[in-house]
Amino acid sequence: MSGIFGVVHHDESPVREQELSAMRSAMQEWGPDGGGTWMDEGAGLGSLIFFDTPEAVHEQLPVQSPRGFVLTAEARLDNRDELCVELNIPESERLASADGQLILRAYETWAEDAPLHLIGDWSFAAWHPLERRLFIARDHFGNTGLYYFQDADRFAFASSRKALFALGIPRRLNEFYLACLLVSWPAHHGSQTIELDLNRLPPAHSLALQGGRVRTNLYWWLENTPELRLHDPREYAERFLSVYDRAVRDRLRSQKDVGVTLSGGLDSGSVTVLAARALREHGRRLKAYTSVPLHDVGDTVDGDRFGDELPFAQSTASFAGNVDLIQIPARNYTPVHAIRNGLQVHDEPGHAAGNTYWILDLLDSARRDGLGALLTGQGGNATVSWTGADRGQAIKRLMKTGHWRKTLQLLVYPHVPLPFLRAARRLLRHGQLDWSRTAIRDDFARRIGLATLYLQGSGSTSNPEEWHTPLQQRFAIIKPGESFLGSIYSENSAAHGMEIRDPTFDKRVMECTISIPDHEFMGPDGYDRWIMRAAMQGLMPDDVRLNRRRGRQAADLGQRLIDSAVEVEQALKEIEASPLARERLALERMRGVWKSLQEGVNQRTTHEAVTILTRGMMAGLYLAGLEKAS
Repeated sequence: MSGIFGVVHHDESPVREQELSAMRSAMQEWGPDGGGTWMDEGAGLGSLIFFDTPEAVHEQLPVQSPRGFVLTAEARLDNRDELCVELNIPESERLASADGQLILRAYETWAEDAPLHLIGDWSFAAWHPLERRLFIARDHFGNTGLYYFQDADRFAFASSRKALFALGIPRRLNEFYLACLLVSWPAHHGSQTIELDLNRLPPAHSLALQGGRVRTNLYWWLENTPELRLHDPREYAERFLSVYDRAVRDRLRSQKDVGVTLSGGLDSGSVTVLAARALREHGRRLKAYTSVPLHDVGDTVDGDRFGDELPFAQSTASFAGNVDLIQIPARNYTPVHAIRNGLQVHDEPGHAAGNTYWILDLLDSARRDGLGALLTGQGGNATVSWTGADRGQAIKRLMKTGHWRKTLQLLVYPHVPLPFLRAARRLLRHGQLDWSRTAIRDDFARRIGLATLYLQGSGSTSNPEEWHTPLQQRFAIIKPGESFLGSIYSENSAAHGMEIRDPTFDKRVMECTISIPDHEFMGPDGYDRWIMRAAMQGLMPDDVRLNRRRGRQAADLGQRLIDSAVEVEQALKEIEASPLARERLALERMRGVWKSLQEGVNQRTTHEAVTILTRGMMAGLYLAGLEKAS
């Protein structure tokens, strides 16, 4: 994963070489294969290059256009062929045209509309010296990241926030962001970060800077995708498979070997079989990495879940034929050790702290195997394997299990105007919510008015109880124009010297799956996710393709924590010694979960180890570190 960075001085004073050097040094892992800088008249741009594709060896950035602007970029474009035709690039020049060069030509041709023509994982910046105008943009939904900071003196941006920290930006805590993370409320997605003065450019956004003023623009709306109407239901699956297969094949363009993460489910399984099929055409094999538990997980998952994904992964790999399955027991990381490493990579705590140990060990293994790219199916839940929202079936299931509150919500909420719904919730809740199943301290939540903010958001896609339509449910998962998932994966990519690629978040795939009417995702005999199941017929083994149970990641997290009890105790003591953490985290609740876990590993204690203990520990260790840094 390559990276970009830059600085603009508002008073037009020269950018010092030390500024760009500090930024480049802080994020040097983003460019193991080179890079460069450019400085002139109060602005400076830089690039760090990773040879992720055969064409990348020709990349030379930043570059000055004859039209007067200077451009830097990091990119893997998945529509190169179409783009070369649109830009009238002769076939004889295409193999030597790096993706950054194609972005340069696209910007020369379409200016600020260029992002509309670029498909893949990319970001770029263009500086116009005469107008003293900077334009930066990010892809529709790729595994990329772009951060920026502005004060009275300068504007700075970079793929890695470490480069901005190297400039000495303030380190002030964004308490709302922290609270959202602790209570698992995704309202913190968007431009915010946990640093109050540091912004994230969300996907499908561009930014223009001129005269010290910043203007951001959302240039693509997945929500505006029109519904597709076909005569035969089989046509939906056929059209989807064509688009999906293209997205997977496009992501196989790599300077080094390509691997894949493989669970026991449909998303990564479908990516695996399609990638394997494409590689088989060239006599190549595919490495697949599967996380496996070290301990028995029979008591930690319910009947609708499975905690050991290996049997299903083996079935998929065997069916594909040219897949080498590599088991990842994650012996090299304890949960706490992984959380500490994760904080070094991302510089902020994460929602999925309990998964960090197997993710890092998997990435380490792929790096040791010399991979240049790793495919994943992280975005599948609301795209390629959307369940279909059969409200009638959901109501029957809830009534059968006695979940009367949820039943009432499904029956009533879709027919209640949002203003009335919000007013009713505030009245019934008396402005309060129960945070006892989270790691947030109650008086901290009250101090920042978290319950009021949450209740005011009723009916939005970030409040799951009030989703009115299936599309709202899907957008709540995808978070188009808001998700920060891509930045997390790009940081993992840079830290491990490879590029993580996700065809389930391909723009074309998302538009295709969103266009399919919701009822088409419901198949015979109550099968959900039918578009995927139908498309994969003959490509995946039926025991996986038709399986209705879902995997549970980190199912043996509880026993792993007990095995590393000394580290857990040390981490809790560090957190308890931090005033920042004590004022914001429910430390007694975290201690209570830890005690219960030691008394018995079961479904409840394993769940609380995820939602309260490890999530709280990652936040607490971040706060303790922030305190020391300040």
